[in-house]
Amino acid sequence: MIDDPIQRAIETVKSSRRGFLKTAGYGVVAGLGASTLGGNAFAAAPVGSAIKTVRPGYLTAACLGDMPIASVRDGKLVGTDFDMLALIAERLQLKIDVQNMSFSAVIEAVKSGRVDWFGGNFAWTPIRAKLLLLTDPVFYTGAYVIMRKNQTAKTSLAVADLSGHTIGTATGYSVVPDMKKVPGVVEVKLYDGIDSCLRDVTAGRLDFAVLYAPTVDYMIQQNPSWGLKQIPIAFDTAYPSLTGKFASIWGVSPDKKDLFDGINEGVRWLWRTNQIKPILAKYGIDNPDYLQPMPTDPRIGVDRDAKGALIGPFAHEPRDFSQAFA
Repeated sequence: MIDDPIQRAIETVKSSRRGFLKTAGYGVVAGLGASTLGGNAFAAAPVGSAIKTVRPGYLTAACLGDMPIASVRDGKLVGTDFDMLALIAERLQLKIDVQNMSFSAVIEAVKSGRVDWFGGNFAWTPIRAKLLLLTDPVFYTGAYVIMRKNQTAKTSLAVADLSGHTIGTATGYSVVPDMKKVPGVVEVKLYDGIDSCLRDVTAGRLDFAVLYAPTVDYMIQQNPSWGLKQIPIAFDTAYPSLTGKFASIWGVSPDKKDLFDGINEGVRWLWRTNQIKPILAKYGIDNPDYLQPMPTDPRIGVDRDAKGALIGPFAHEPRDFSQAFA
């Protein structure tokens, strides 16, 4: 039995993935859709001709099984991305299958057409835009600083606010070099895992920490007694890794353009009907910054033009799914 509450919470998050890997597979959660979320207030309209997918009538989803983004519990899809995908799949008249994947296997599986879709808080990058059809942003993940609730009344920090404090993260995180450049920092502490880092923040042995923001938000929601909070840190060009933000996107197999068009229209519908905010908040991801675009869109000239239209290697005339999301 684990007595440490932080370690217990870490194990709970990890166990969602372990359970997913044991149970998920082709067809194991076949037929899951918006009904697993308690229904949808919006009625679906006919989509016309069938949408090409790996398995006719089904959307085969590759995912890592990590909470709070996407997992399977008691035969039900859970997590931010699966909640959203189920709403869209219902509109497209598709059921959902899930295949478990390691992080390194996901992109190749979708690229080769063995599965239709991936989610999981993947960042948009120019390289990925050359390999896959990538949706509009689902939300935006930036750098968040973890601290004790009573530490500051500010709703965001600047890099200068870190001066005079101890800061920490997990060994190997990309923010480490930037952390070491911040002037006036008392000490940069590196931890073997997020549990020991969070434990030090809770105990007051570490002033600030930067970890994987959505997961920590979810853990804080599940464990309010820790007395922790996360707030965003403002972008600073001198510290791009520490303060940078990225668009969380979904990927679709390049040979399934109709499916991409339908899913992408669905993402726009979720934004238009304000459904993303409450879905994120359901899992503790409730800071308004998750819904704020980056000041400059790095996709323009790569896979989107200035008006948001698809360009690049997978440019095509999109199929009209407006009636399905009216």
